[in-house]
Amino acid sequence: MVNEKKKKTRAQKDAGYKIFYSIGFSIVCCIGFLGSSIFTYDFFDSPFFDILSAALIASMFCVRSIQTFLRQTALYGKIFTLTYYNLFTLSFGVQPFISGRPWVMLLFFSFIAAIVLLIILAFKYFRAPNDYFITNFDPCFAGLMLVVLMLVSAMQSYVGGQGMWIPIVIFGIILSVCVLIIFIKYFKNLDYFKKNNKGELIAACAVLVVLSFCVSFAVIATVNYAFDDSPTTYSAQLLDKNAISSGRTGTDYYFQIEIDETEVELKVPIAVYHSTEVGEYIEIKLYDGALGYSYYIYER
Repeated sequence: MVNEKKKKTRAQKDAGYKIFYSIGFSIVCCIGFLGSSIFTYDFFDSPFFDILSAALIASMFCVRSIQTFLRQTALYGKIFTLTYYNLFTLSFGVQPFISGRPWVMLLFFSFIAAIVLLIILAFKYFRAPNDYFITNFDPCFAGLMLVVLMLVSAMQSYVGGQGMWIPIVIFGIILSVCVLIIFIKYFKNLDYFKKNNKGELIAACAVLVVLSFCVSFAVIATVNYAFDDSPTTYSAQLLDKNAISSGRTGTDYYFQIEIDETEVELKVPIAVYHSTEVGEYIEIKLYDGALGYSYYIYER
């Protein structure tokens, strides 16, 4: 009778957690989508919605850290859980107040630190699975940070930046080899892969290779931007502007400008797109790039 009551209580708590995450994530996605829409941006272009989104994301990380913390039995697990999730909480919690390069740097360091902590915890779990609690969602949180870093990197408008793919591919290959060696040596014998067929193991290896190249792109592009503190400001005339809409990715806004007698297409925020008319001048920045790959970018 007591066990049945405990199971029912735990099921109710799990259902409550799922509802909380679902509602929070849905609100954040709605704000992000509607805030980039040409029809609703006026209403959502407000610090209130920026703070609301950041607060919801931070609160979801906090709740997740508490939820996982209570399930851990080992002290190492409790410490790593709090550190791991609250790195993300800090990054998203300060985003409305710290923007631009400082936030990207914080995001980058949080991602790297979280990956290291996750690997250490995975090794601990591999050696003592009864003492360390890891769910399938834990890597997803690090993956979420990777997605944000990739979005930040993709927002940069590179000039002659095709050469950047050379270090991305080289680093991606090296990282893939290292990850596969560690995975095959230590983690292929986990219970999950023992119970499933070889196809699951092959799929896991393929996903790790793809993630390695995603990490390579995000790391190199972010380092090239975040650690270059010597931008040059240019005043450029707006020749034309256009909005590209997609049902899946929302709407992107571009300015066609002329720099040194060369036409360049530059991605800009929706508020800047609507407040600037063709023929006006805007200030943009040229970054030499910490890794030597220069690009133009509109920066508030």
